[in-house]
Amino acid sequence: MADAPVDMHGGEENGQIVVDDTISELDSTFGDSKSDTTSLTSSVLKYRYENGRRYHAFREGRYLLPNDEKEQDHMDILGHMFLLLLDGRLYLAPIDEHPQRILDLGCGTGLWAIEMGDLFPSAQVIGNDLSPIQPKLVPPNVQFEVDDIESDWTYKSPFDFIHARYLATSIRDWPRLFRQIFENLKPGGYAEFLDFNFVLDSDDGTHKLSEAFSLNISEGVRAADIVGQIASPGPHLKNWAEDAGFINIEEHIFKLPYGPWPKDPRMKELGAWNQLQALEGVEGWTMGLFNRVLGWSVEEVQVHLAEVRKNFRDPRIHSYITMYLVYGQKPKAKKEGEK
Repeated sequence: MADAPVDMHGGEENGQIVVDDTISELDSTFGDSKSDTTSLTSSVLKYRYENGRRYHAFREGRYLLPNDEKEQDHMDILGHMFLLLLDGRLYLAPIDEHPQRILDLGCGTGLWAIEMGDLFPSAQVIGNDLSPIQPKLVPPNVQFEVDDIESDWTYKSPFDFIHARYLATSIRDWPRLFRQIFENLKPGGYAEFLDFNFVLDSDDGTHKLSEAFSLNISEGVRAADIVGQIASPGPHLKNWAEDAGFINIEEHIFKLPYGPWPKDPRMKELGAWNQLQALEGVEGWTMGLFNRVLGWSVEEVQVHLAEVRKNFRDPRIHSYITMYLVYGQKPKAKKEGEK
């Protein structure tokens, strides 16, 4: 498809995000709001409940974020934010115009897989996740599986396109995952990854005012390291793709502001949605890691979260993190006689 290129530096001057000086307080519109494929047996649905949140049952403890309705809403907000980030596109890789098999790893609520099924009605689209939280009414070419993508894959046919986004703090062996992805692609097929680098920054130094959020990030990264699940895979994606054998690798790096403080309209909207997803999701990504891994009490976590949310809403703070999008191609099979 001949799509317009994504503007990687919208709203920036000399590499810095221009601040909208007219904002005195944050827009209330975006404020705090209230493969061994496994069949869906009763054990898969016996969720774990802890500290008022619900967690997956299959391979319990593999992923420390919840899967309840609040987190599903958070996932869908993230999905919309990613769509804004890519200027309305579901992916950037130059995949075949008529892909036959597409795989979405860690599909969450299944939104991306469903949209791809609608976009490519002749393709078989498979989404897998540890939690069976996807809708039952989906396009006929879309199916979902409960699976741990770090187990050995048993797919009998290769894929034209394999997609993975926001697998931060969920993968223990990224190089092995890349190798499995590479092995399960058709020659000439593509894989695409979109993920975070959880390092708080700003162009004017105001991120230093985010003491609570900075602590949230540093302690969250430390907890993820303790359980062996990398919290910031973004900067490593390109190297992992190269080591796995991918070619024609492209890397795009995006600044993702917290709050509608940028002057550029597109960046302002993106920042507003990022603020919303942070307010919705901060308890989910904090509670399991801080309570189970670091030993914080529930009360200590809740006091900390109140301070973090204040940072999210503070119009003086012009902080952002970065996201990395990397795609690569599996080399095409050589024709007879080619060297």
